[in-house]
Amino acid sequence: MPIDSFTVLLFGLFIKLVLGVLFLVFWLQTRSAPWFGWWSASLLLGSFTSALYMWRGPDSLLSVGVGNAMLLASFACCWQGARSFDRRPPLWSPVLVIPPLWLAVCFIPDFLASVPHRVILSSSMIAPLLAMAAFEFWRGRAEQLPSRWPVIVIFGLFALLFAARIPLVGVAPFPFGALPIQPGWLGAFNLAMFAHTMLLSVLLVSLSKERLELDQRTKAQTDPLTGALNRRAFMSRGARLLQRHAKERAPLCLLFLDLDHFKSFNDRFGHSGGDDVLTSFVDLVNACIRPTDFLFRIGGEEFCCLLPHTTAEQAHRVAERIRHQFEITMIEVAGTAVKATTSLGIASTDTFGYDLDRLMRRADLAVYAAKRAGRNCVMVATEGEVDDAAAARLSRGVGTAA
Repeated sequence: MPIDSFTVLLFGLFIKLVLGVLFLVFWLQTRSAPWFGWWSASLLLGSFTSALYMWRGPDSLLSVGVGNAMLLASFACCWQGARSFDRRPPLWSPVLVIPPLWLAVCFIPDFLASVPHRVILSSSMIAPLLAMAAFEFWRGRAEQLPSRWPVIVIFGLFALLFAARIPLVGVAPFPFGALPIQPGWLGAFNLAMFAHTMLLSVLLVSLSKERLELDQRTKAQTDPLTGALNRRAFMSRGARLLQRHAKERAPLCLLFLDLDHFKSFNDRFGHSGGDDVLTSFVDLVNACIRPTDFLFRIGGEEFCCLLPHTTAEQAHRVAERIRHQFEITMIEVAGTAVKATTSLGIASTDTFGYDLDRLMRRADLAVYAAKRAGRNCVMVATEGEVDDAAAARLSRGVGTAA
């Protein structure tokens, strides 16, 4: 049964128009998601192209010139939407330059009359625009969203579809090539365009939903003042991390950090001054640990670091680096340069096993010992000093030993 190209084109026009309006509504309701505005423009311009093609046919100056110019602008907007989604500024030149360039070339009579030349030039413009959209999503792959890779694949296939028209110019009917139109080929091309558009629209909405959920989870697990992970994140991520290390029998260390005499900063400079010290401390710690390590704000001036695949000796070197760097760093607090110190305690899975609560108690107790030893030092918790019940009782008093 032959594919009715007119029906496919009409249905595609209707779907693109509806999706374009929906994306426009999404953008108007959520101005923090400008990519919906770009994708709305892309779909609406694409529907305008289809309408011109249905009205004037494939060979008129209006459909070939203006219609294809709108189609090029549509793909350029799609690329800018991909840039916008990954928080990059738009590049206006492809949107503003490529369509007028196509229109200018269409006023050359020999070019307008040559289907091979039109196919080659339009495909040479459209394929890179689609490939760049795929590249933009690929560049943002560090943000692990489940729909990202399917979007990259669909954009890549879309780009290949248009790039393949160039070698097919002399062997395939229009619009796959430049030979005379055959209804079946035209319907197949329109069906492929429709399928790509539908899949991309669904995936792009899914991507936006996944990002919103990721942002909400991140906010729920992030300390708003310092940007460090919070206690909730410590409990959930710590448990998962220890479970993985227990299966591998790999070492992990918990590093407990407590700022010395922190109350004095609040007394001298107010709570805003104390906040300056906390944010400076978090920045310094993040600069001293690996990207694979995790820093958590447990509460007040108390922090925890989870150091995966790290022995007690290695953790001690990390702790000393943090302690030394913080000791020598001048912190700007309310226009005054001040110094601060920190006491650190270390508990290792090699000594205390893979129980998060036990590691926390032992590291907490080691900090308590560092405070008693004069502060501004690192202590490593060892087995046999006190039993766990005593450790729990002592650790509850650490907060008073600022």
